[in-house]
Amino acid sequence: MNQLRRYILPFEFGDKTRISAWIAVGLGYMSIFGYFEVANDNRSLGAWGFLSGFSVLILLYAVISFIGQTGQSEKLYFWSGLGIRMFLVFLSPVFEDDWARYLWDGFQTSRFGSPYGPIPRDFFGDTEPVHAEILSRINHPDWPTIYGPVLEIYFFLIHFLFPWKLAALKFFLLIPDLFLFRWIRGKYGRNSGIMYWWNPVLLKETFLNGHPDIIGVSILFFAFSLAGSKRFRTAAFFSGLATAVKGFALIFLPLLLFESFRKRFGLSVFMGVVVSFSLGFLLPYTVFFLSSDGTDLGVVSRFANGFEFFPLGYILLRYMGEVIARSVWGLILLSGILILLKCRKSYKLRREEIMAASFFLFFFFSPVLNAWYLLWSLPFLFAGKRLFWPGWILFFLAQASYLNFANLGEWDLVLEKGYYAHPDWLVGLAGFGCVLPFLIWIWSRFFRRNSLRG
Repeated sequence: MNQLRRYILPFEFGDKTRISAWIAVGLGYMSIFGYFEVANDNRSLGAWGFLSGFSVLILLYAVISFIGQTGQSEKLYFWSGLGIRMFLVFLSPVFEDDWARYLWDGFQTSRFGSPYGPIPRDFFGDTEPVHAEILSRINHPDWPTIYGPVLEIYFFLIHFLFPWKLAALKFFLLIPDLFLFRWIRGKYGRNSGIMYWWNPVLLKETFLNGHPDIIGVSILFFAFSLAGSKRFRTAAFFSGLATAVKGFALIFLPLLLFESFRKRFGLSVFMGVVVSFSLGFLLPYTVFFLSSDGTDLGVVSRFANGFEFFPLGYILLRYMGEVIARSVWGLILLSGILILLKCRKSYKLRREEIMAASFFLFFFFSPVLNAWYLLWSLPFLFAGKRLFWPGWILFFLAQASYLNFANLGEWDLVLEKGYYAHPDWLVGLAGFGCVLPFLIWIWSRFFRRNSLRG
């Protein structure tokens, strides 16, 4: 990034210029998010208005990546970024209703001891105004919750302390966010700290829309860092804990097992990793086992097997039939991870590259791709000159998933193809926009003459 910045802008910014630019970018962020809020409240925010606004955010994000910062301007970018987060906490989510399920699950746990029980539809006759409002916004009210026990504990704590307060649910996500910022800045440097702290997808999906994935992402990255220090058993425990947030964290398990099973560590460490991972994964479930017969696992399986949303690479697989397509998806992912691990030493692949490329394969071929899922790959996209740049392209292109027929206002196609369906041209264009850079990365990393230099 520094080399690219010097090539495009062959001069250094002074501190005053840099600070002025940061202030202008910060005001730009606030203006775009403020526009989303006003237009959303007036029910005039369409998909194209959202896409235009978010495109401006991406341009501003590119600007700050070239501006950079020094020690003198670091406090400014940190506190202004924190101020933007506080601003977003009190705004309404855009094109999202998942927050209603979060609040309802917290209430369910406080009332019954577990969210893995009655479905929201069973309470449609509830006359309590707050309950009726929340229930009216829950997607798939005929399904039990799909969220893991770590998130459910968080939802319960928020409901216990601040009943029905979405702002509180979003505010306390600052805790894992701050930890993740500190780890990324410490591991990859000051400029990577900028790119994380001001990332528009992170800001929008976490502090505007309230998606709590940042909890699992921070735990997973902590486990990744521990494994890099050869603390494999502790890393395995936290990896299991991250998997109890969402199953996406399983992506790290092959790398963890591979690193722990090298000859100099032996079978005892390998078995310790397996046991520690199992403990980390199962421990959060024990909170709910005594008060409920079910968990999220069966519902997640049903969700994965019977639902599609913005499938990019998966559209090439689904013609094989649902069962075969999902099996091929898993085979592609496993094969890709094994190839990356095998090539790690000879091609000097960084651990971050392996994680980022693995997440790319997982999400690109997934039948369900929500924009906030890509937050799980974000910490692994900061790796100096060997960053996995196709991951950045998928990271931002996933925002196009909000351009479904409902948000586009094409209600005749909603009736014909479904509320969550997308135009075929959009899915195809986004898929091509990801696969071409990935193929270029494969060529440059594995087939170019100097690819062995690392």
